[in-house]
Amino acid sequence: MNVYRMRRAAALTVSISTLLVPFMSIVPAIIAGKGVTEAWWTPTSFVLILGAAIIMLIAAVPESGRSHALFRSAVVLAAANVAALMLWFPAWTHLDYTGFGSPPVWSANTVVLPAVALATLVPIRWAAAYTVVGLGMLAVAQQRAGFGGHGADAYFNQMMTASLMAVFLAMLGTAMGIARTVDATRAVVLTESVAAAASAARVDERRRLDVVLRDKVIAVLRDIAPGTPDDRHQRQARAVLDELDGADVDPLAAGMVTPSDAVVQLREAVIAFGDHLLVSVEATDDAADLPVSVVDAVGAALVEAVGNSVVHAGPRASTAVVGLISGSGVRVRVVDDGCGFDPDRIAPDRSGIVLGIQQRMDLLPGGAAVVDAAPLDGTMVSLEWSRQ
Repeated sequence: MNVYRMRRAAALTVSISTLLVPFMSIVPAIIAGKGVTEAWWTPTSFVLILGAAIIMLIAAVPESGRSHALFRSAVVLAAANVAALMLWFPAWTHLDYTGFGSPPVWSANTVVLPAVALATLVPIRWAAAYTVVGLGMLAVAQQRAGFGGHGADAYFNQMMTASLMAVFLAMLGTAMGIARTVDATRAVVLTESVAAAASAARVDERRRLDVVLRDKVIAVLRDIAPGTPDDRHQRQARAVLDELDGADVDPLAAGMVTPSDAVVQLREAVIAFGDHLLVSVEATDDAADLPVSVVDAVGAALVEAVGNSVVHAGPRASTAVVGLISGSGVRVRVVDDGCGFDPDRIAPDRSGIVLGIQQRMDLLPGGAAVVDAAPLDGTMVSLEWSRQ
């Protein structure tokens, strides 16, 4: 995420700067260097470089772009600058420039810009190599046009430019290294958080089944005598089977949680995924205490929903969690603007959505979960529990 943002920012800066520079330098360059090159070189180089800059701008504008598109546009812009300098030599009229300062090759102001974009996309050594090639060709052109090829004035001038670019590229390389480390760490943390949440859900379910088996199933089996079970035994067996399915759990038996404590638990479950999430969970004045099992079930489903969002929505997606605890129950929504998906194509064995969210809430008396999503149109997961 951070790496892509830096690459996009560099591409936008380079492309816009390349488009602006010619309008500030091309007219003075034409006037000052009149007769130094053939008339065709200036418009040809203008089209080459500005056309490549427009391609880069198109690749960098959409936030949902891809790094390979930025890479191709950076290579095209670098090649356009080199091609313009190569064309300068056959366009040179061998007329020495007699004005003040360096000979007016207008692309001298754009030749190093592609190195900035390249430094965010490839190893720094390749951006540095391009800088050396571009400035070297520029120095040769300026030395020939201004000094008849004699001396080293233009070479010393471009060596100073190269030294400044070396410092900038080194700093940019360090910044990109930090961004890569942050992205890698974030990916590891998210993966571990999702794995931990899934593991905790499995442990809770095993604990619940152990309690039911130990306290209910064995007791029913001990009480059954040979022969046809009477009505009481049948009712007990049905109740235990329902409890094994999670459909007859008394939420009041496990204790109660105050609304303020429930708000804290739900917020902490979400914040664990990172401070980049937008979180708003509140309790109304008429909110009453909640069963522990309700807070646990909603919290576990919420963790699953947020985990799915941060992992599958896309690196540039934003995720928001909005929750309200009131006198009538609990309502929490997880919304993202990511790539979305088709809910009708969810496989029945997808534990994250089917078991981790929908089935968990459906087994909670008064609970419900709705997944609203569409390809390329984001996702909204609604978790609700109503008092009965």
